[in-house]
Amino acid sequence: MHEQWTEKYRPKSLTEIVGNESSIRILKRWAESWQSGSPRYKAIVLRGEPGTGKTSAALALAADFGWDIVEMNASDNRNANSVRQVAGMGAVSQTFSSNGDFMSSTQGGRKLIILDEADNLFGREDYGGAKAIVETIRESGQPIILIVNDYYELSRKASALKSLADKVTFNRLDVRAIVAVLRRISQNEKVSVVPEILDRIADNAGGDLRAAINDLEMLVEGRLDTQIDDAGSLGKRNQVKELDRALRGMFAARTARDARDSTLDLDMTPDELEKWIEESIPSEFRNPTELTNAFDAISRADVYLGWTRITQHYALWAYAKEMMTSGVALTHRDAQRLQAGEYRFPSHFIVMSRARGLRASRESIAGKMADYFHTSKRRASDAMLPYMCVLARNDRQLLVNLAREVELDEGDVAYLLGKDPDSKDVTEVIRLAHGSSYGTDSSDVGRKKSAGSKRSRRSSSVF
Repeated sequence: MHEQWTEKYRPKSLTEIVGNESSIRILKRWAESWQSGSPRYKAIVLRGEPGTGKTSAALALAADFGWDIVEMNASDNRNANSVRQVAGMGAVSQTFSSNGDFMSSTQGGRKLIILDEADNLFGREDYGGAKAIVETIRESGQPIILIVNDYYELSRKASALKSLADKVTFNRLDVRAIVAVLRRISQNEKVSVVPEILDRIADNAGGDLRAAINDLEMLVEGRLDTQIDDAGSLGKRNQVKELDRALRGMFAARTARDARDSTLDLDMTPDELEKWIEESIPSEFRNPTELTNAFDAISRADVYLGWTRITQHYALWAYAKEMMTSGVALTHRDAQRLQAGEYRFPSHFIVMSRARGLRASRESIAGKMADYFHTSKRRASDAMLPYMCVLARNDRQLLVNLAREVELDEGDVAYLLGKDPDSKDVTEVIRLAHGSSYGTDSSDVGRKKSAGSKRSRRSSSVF
């Protein structure tokens, strides 16, 4: 059976990981602290966009240290019982290897518990999963790695993770690093690929190494050499090209079957497809009546999607797709179409992504300030937070004091400064406020005592 190149060339050791050198060093030091028997954190969160090497780093770490693996990924139900059952296989002080041999933790024998896509806990089937993850970390005698794309979504569901787990960020890879990997794979596969194609693939991947390797494999499959013209078939990304083709076919369809069938091969949920079609309607319709009818069909599709989310009855998806494809396409009465030049990424996703992050940060800070200043969360959010943002951006020492006393994290400070959580300014404020002790896995009793002492000197210590 053919082995995909992404698996065939997955790094077997941390030394083979490309890019993110500082993150790899932090991950290695965390593992070494387990080997010495004195870990500050029982868990570590690997956060970053897809294709940046998070899962590969976790698996390579286990290989380097000789740890067995207990893994749970997005295809599993991650409700409370499932998390406790799977993670519990390794969350004991002494353990056994996969072949049944006893492994003493004092001699380095451990199991690494990996929870992949830990931020994607949603729906009834995953109920209680976030809480169970926190409980597992607190009780575990074995190392735990949480892999996430959206750390703030996970911390919103399980805020205790901010103090229980260390965080490591994996950034998108440089084009030159991706080209080097692609060149090595081409040589190993004995395929001649001209440098221009490798450059084009790496550039199109946008820092996603896994996507770049998949594109290379698709391009050279069954060949011994490639020419520069072959790179044109990649487009900006193969998935985007397929989406463009499907939408053009749908809007040009003259029968319900053609409109429906044009989108069948897309790897996309009906909710996602609906937003793409909705965004494209103004670019495709000229007549005001047709425009109205098209949006009416989309609204009916949205009703079916809403009922699907409420009832979890996914057979309703068929009605939703019928309305958003044939229902929209057949509103054309004029043979002349606008012929959209390029379909735009749905603004709905951009707005919701920004709003969700900002809303979560705002609620996080408001909750901490409400407790600190003995007021309501609503008052802290409405009456205090806007002024705190202005003060924080003009008085660095005040922000450092606030971060220390109110126990703000990177996301909170980033919100106050209006900057990225990984920016230099945010990192510097966190360092000055918390030093090396930030996020230490101390006992609940110690945390309560510390919080109590802070309350006694609150109003004056910040300012």
